[in-house]
Amino acid sequence: MKSIAVILVNWNGVEVTRECLRSLKNINTAGLDKVQVIVVDNGSDNSVEESLREEFSEVVYLRSAVNRGFAGGNNIGIRYALDKQFSYTLLLNNDTTVNKDFLLPLLHVLEENEKVAAVQPKIYFAHDKNLLWNAGNTFDRFFGTTSTRGYKQYDQGQYDTTTIMPWLTGCCMLIKNDVIQQYASSLLNETYKTYFEDVEFSFRLRKAGFELMYVPSSTIWHIAGYSAERNEGKEGKMFPEIVYLHTRNKIWIARAYSIPFFRPIAITWQYIYCLLLLMHFAIKGRWEKYNKIIQAMKDGLRTQPF
Repeated sequence: MKSIAVILVNWNGVEVTRECLRSLKNINTAGLDKVQVIVVDNGSDNSVEESLREEFSEVVYLRSAVNRGFAGGNNIGIRYALDKQFSYTLLLNNDTTVNKDFLLPLLHVLEENEKVAAVQPKIYFAHDKNLLWNAGNTFDRFFGTTSTRGYKQYDQGQYDTTTIMPWLTGCCMLIKNDVIQQYASSLLNETYKTYFEDVEFSFRLRKAGFELMYVPSSTIWHIAGYSAERNEGKEGKMFPEIVYLHTRNKIWIARAYSIPFFRPIAITWQYIYCLLLLMHFAIKGRWEKYNKIIQAMKDGLRTQPF
């Protein structure tokens, strides 16, 4: 049986989750025995199931009483998919909409390549259908830094080749479930909570001997930053806690995956970045974020989630 579990994690975002579900209703599933959409309500103030059940009765709804972050929320769905013996799991941000033919090209690459554990599509911004958000990813092992190919570039076919990648974005990632069971039993690393957990997960898959692929014939659209940028007031749009997690987790990735001999340089580079952030927040008078950067700098070296 060839089956796919599609996992959407919702945190107070029922309006974008609804649009994502509507786009998923129209996808091409030729040759698949089952595609099951699973919405994980990740500590929302109000039950997403109550809002969506009438229109999307076919969806499986799971709920966490507290917000467990992107990693923890997805792990609830992944465990369900493994327990129900789905062949594949698709992690999909709830603030995306999908091309009706996006799924089968991803599946084809996985089926045709035994050593490929996971794949991602080409991703555009939702507000401009031809503006790239992610066309694959890179990792600088000297500085321990990640980057995204094509970000805010207009698509002119420059990233139209299916390519092996060092890591994949959790915005949309189709994964072989037998690989998760055998080689990534800890699932997404919940210590990361949100940000860079997809990078860490990707590196674990590669360490186990698998490859990761970018598949440009599959396309989706992403609002980007919906859950992170709904703050208001003097601290700006982004929640201070998000600033903390992003900064701390960047340091963790540099510590864990930069070239060992050059690791002091990689960590120094991260702290130079932190100092620039501190200057920026001091100038803006965003002292809560300023203090979160200080905390992230401390925790990035004190703690070790790997």
